[in-house]
Amino acid sequence: MKRFIRYLIIAFFVNLTIPGVAQMVNPKWESCFGGTDWDEGKGVIFSDNTYWIVGSTESNDGDIYFNHGAWDIWLINIDENGNFISEKTFGGSYFDGGFVDIKKLSDSVFYIAGRTKSVDGDISNNPWPGPEGNYWVLQINNKGEILWEKVLGGSGNENLRDITVTSDGGLIALGLTTSDDGDISNPIGGWDLWMVKLNCAGEKQWDMTLGGIGFEEGGSVIQTSDGGYMVVGDTDGYGGGNYDTACNYHGPEGEWGGWLDAWVVKMDSSRNIEWQQCYGGKYHDGCTNILEVEDGYIVLGNTNSNNGDVSGFHGVPGNQEYGDDIWVFKIDFEGSLIWQRCLGGKYNDFARNIFTTSDGGYMVVGYTGSDDGDVEGYHGIDTGIYDDVWLAKIDSVGNLEWQYCYGGTGLEMIYRGVVQKSDWDYVITLGTDTDDWQCRGPMWPDLRVVELYDSTVGVVNESVNIPHIKIYPNPATSTLNIELPDNTVTNTASVEMLDISGKSLLKEKFTAPVMHLNTSGLHSGLYLVKVQTAKGVVTEKVVVRR
Repeated sequence: MKRFIRYLIIAFFVNLTIPGVAQMVNPKWESCFGGTDWDEGKGVIFSDNTYWIVGSTESNDGDIYFNHGAWDIWLINIDENGNFISEKTFGGSYFDGGFVDIKKLSDSVFYIAGRTKSVDGDISNNPWPGPEGNYWVLQINNKGEILWEKVLGGSGNENLRDITVTSDGGLIALGLTTSDDGDISNPIGGWDLWMVKLNCAGEKQWDMTLGGIGFEEGGSVIQTSDGGYMVVGDTDGYGGGNYDTACNYHGPEGEWGGWLDAWVVKMDSSRNIEWQQCYGGKYHDGCTNILEVEDGYIVLGNTNSNNGDVSGFHGVPGNQEYGDDIWVFKIDFEGSLIWQRCLGGKYNDFARNIFTTSDGGYMVVGYTGSDDGDVEGYHGIDTGIYDDVWLAKIDSVGNLEWQYCYGGTGLEMIYRGVVQKSDWDYVITLGTDTDDWQCRGPMWPDLRVVELYDSTVGVVNESVNIPHIKIYPNPATSTLNIELPDNTVTNTASVEMLDISGKSLLKEKFTAPVMHLNTSGLHSGLYLVKVQTAKGVVTEKVVVRR
């Protein structure tokens, strides 16, 4: 009764993409699930050798056995190869879902959080029914059974943005609030950030509102290694509440309700604010995620500026018609800016997912509507309107090493639904309205899950007995040098450069111990360099950066 679609199209992508970066990554498997209405994936975890995907559904057919009414939260369990195992919907007769995510407490117990406007079905008690909506947190087991659920908020509007599991097994939910009653114990005014802590049994332990009397938008919350908390979001810098006007707000002075700055707030274990800082330029800047690293924090965000703290913006500053760049910056433990990098092209680029990699760099996973700047291999039929999923690998100081677009001709929608299996292997859940990718008809989006991996992992030296051959610089720009070991007979040695599909781009014989290859005509991306001597063959990966 349940169906899935698995496409083996690695060769298709290899043939269509530009030689270079886009060929570095391939789909390992792809699956599609849904009904005849709107379905999409938003969060994913890996537990007990299976994937648990949470999203939203408006359907009541196909892969959706039951819908409580309007929109439901939708949970799907699939195996490691994308095969369907089970599914379950949660909700009431009104609206449930919105920005929904899933976190793992153990292999058998999970948290799901989203938004609800319902007062029936799986919602046991919603004190604030109406058109606005509140946080809805559920704890479930690996059979899809609800262990407990709780509605949190007030009579205003609560929009969830992030959840994190705390060291005691509880949960912090972060988002926006306009309420001044209910569970909000210290309302400030306007749109504020609101974080609420539940213990493992679903009991509210504390809550905290962050902001001024203007507008704040939520991004992410983490528990830091010192037992404190870090919250990142946006602020219009208007002041009041617990927003500090010495925060170094960069927007136009005195223009309340205008542009936003990225806002970072560090708190101790008792939630006392230790410091807060604004980052950005004249126009819109915001935060979507944060990582604690050994010597500070990596902040993921977005920007529409090209001054102040921001440089290297790819679009038109201040022009929201084109959109933002992805913005990554590093700060130390006191909030001082160390480095920053804009990623993207002319149109809108956005990301909520960032991961550390074993080489000291980072992987950003988001979406792009661009086909220029940092972006190659865009698949949409119209730039700036349709988005591809975009992977951007940066080094330890933010330099782009390689990137990859995954998409079809339509719109691909990604939220926080990414599992990092390794530096080179990612499982991504999204919504797609690309006709060729849909499994339940072309009218509305379906949920798509894909495992993307670096197909060159495992390319190693073909002979370990050859003395070291030096290939530098790596990354290369206009010239790549290949230096043979001492006492190598040069007239028996040759070098071949190939793209990742195996196509030979050049082949030359050595006439001297060092060969200088001209790489100025190559696209940015990954290549294979094969050096053959009388003692054997060595193959190494080389990045070309334009």
